Amino acid sequence: MANSAVALLFIAAAAAGAVGLSQKKTTISGKVMAADLMGQLSKKGITEVTCDDEIPVGVAGATFHCNIAGNDGSTAKIEYKLDRKQGLSGKVIDSSGPTEAHERVPTSSDPWSN
Repeated sequence: MANSAVALLFIAAAAAGAVGLSQKKTTISGKVMAADLMGQLSKKGITEVTCDDEIPVGVAGATFHCNIAGNDGSTAKIEYKLDRKQGLSGKVIDSSGPTEAHERVPTSSDPWSN
């Protein structure tokens, strides 16, 4: 009798733990996502990426926003969608153009100099 009571108590505790874990929301840290995006975008002249603090992940994936700054002073707010297969797509929500003028190398008639 005592063995069956212990077994039932163990089953009840395991079930309670499973229910508790199933209710916990899955989130991605915005700092981690921003660091990952910065690694991908730094080669394209991006100098800063900040994303939502916590990115909730649901059955269909996740939708979140990031602010991006370029080395020319341009900025953009992008809505990203992360699907279940970890495919990432983005759509520009708002943007501003460059604020800094970059020096251009003047062209010359010598094709080997530029």
